[in-house]
Amino acid sequence: MRRTFHGYLRVLRNAGFRWFWLGLTVSRCGSAFTVVALSWLVLDLAGPRELGLVLLCSGVPILVSGPVAGRLLDRFPARLLLGWDNALRGVLIAVLPVLDHVGQLRVVHICVVAALSAALAAVSEVAAGVLVPRLVPDEDLEPANSLLSVNWELAAITGPPMAGLLVGTTGIGAALLVDAASFAVMSRLSFHLPDLPLPSRPERSRPAFAVLARYPAAIVLTLCVTGFLFLSGATDLLYPVYALNVLRDGAFAFGVLLGAAGAGGLCGVLFGLPLFLRLPGRVRLPVVIAAGAPALAGLVLTDVPAVAAVLVAVASFVWGPFYAIERSAFQRGVPDEVLGQVTGARTAVCSLGFPLGSAAGGMLFAGPTSVAVIALALAYPVLALVPLVRSSVATAVPDEALSGEAAADFAHDERST
Repeated sequence: MRRTFHGYLRVLRNAGFRWFWLGLTVSRCGSAFTVVALSWLVLDLAGPRELGLVLLCSGVPILVSGPVAGRLLDRFPARLLLGWDNALRGVLIAVLPVLDHVGQLRVVHICVVAALSAALAAVSEVAAGVLVPRLVPDEDLEPANSLLSVNWELAAITGPPMAGLLVGTTGIGAALLVDAASFAVMSRLSFHLPDLPLPSRPERSRPAFAVLARYPAAIVLTLCVTGFLFLSGATDLLYPVYALNVLRDGAFAFGVLLGAAGAGGLCGVLFGLPLFLRLPGRVRLPVVIAAGAPALAGLVLTDVPAVAAVLVAVASFVWGPFYAIERSAFQRGVPDEVLGQVTGARTAVCSLGFPLGSAAGGMLFAGPTSVAVIALALAYPVLALVPLVRSSVATAVPDEALSGEAAADFAHDERST
């Protein structure tokens, strides 16, 4: 465990990674403000149907822009792409409170801004997977990716409550301006990233999805992430339904479960990773996926909010290291010269997981809650079988992931084959 925390300190001493990480943290917290602010803004202007349209505009563009962003990151300096991406998104978001102030804001304006912002956001999302192996050495991939997961957790925990407080006290416009300012901060930090050498271009240019299909380990890991996001979408829907139907305490119990999930996930990202890195690389990812299922299934045995909160926290703790372990394996399994293209294609595919899972969860939880909980808990061990399909996945996860010498030998062997 001490070695892992030394890894955290080591990557934070890396100036390039540190500025990238800080910028993403600020930007993602700002984006959480926008989700809350736009939701209330649309509900105030129109209604739930229009809110669904805005959310659709926020989700669809990455299916196209993800692969494009990946190709751009393979061909142009990342610091320039990130700098202009965030600067433009800040301007787009800042337009909304201005239109609202002069009384000209319409739902169509929000849809256009949401779609353009989502298309531009692909650069930052894909860059989170592409830049890490270019900024840190191989032995630091796990701690670096874990720290990137931390900023997701921090944004999810702190962003919405702060946004709600800000919207309630100063209005929606202030929350949107905070998000615009967060993009400005990210833009400035991005322009100060180091000039990284661009990877050599492949001799033959192929569509991003065709390049992804050439790497079996990347395909399997993409299926893992999409499946995990699918189950996460259904699991997030479980909390309000369980709070209402089983705990019988409505909004308060729902808030307790959300808080437990957030706290457990954040602790799992930081403190759970060292535990899983002790496992053989071949079983590490399957164990992470499956290990939270017993705690989730235990929810059918209790109607006590405190006990349910502990079970949710345990499950979230166990699942916390998933993205750091999976993303590190993915980065090791794809050559650097096509990492942007492959990551962009994978981002587009994975973006479907959560909304489809939420839709499936809606149908699942329309029936008896206890049956739905058991079915959801059983789905995690089934998904855990996917990483075992091909041995190439295991080779992308060295047993000594945090040993610099072992990781360097592994990387050298991979390049030689």
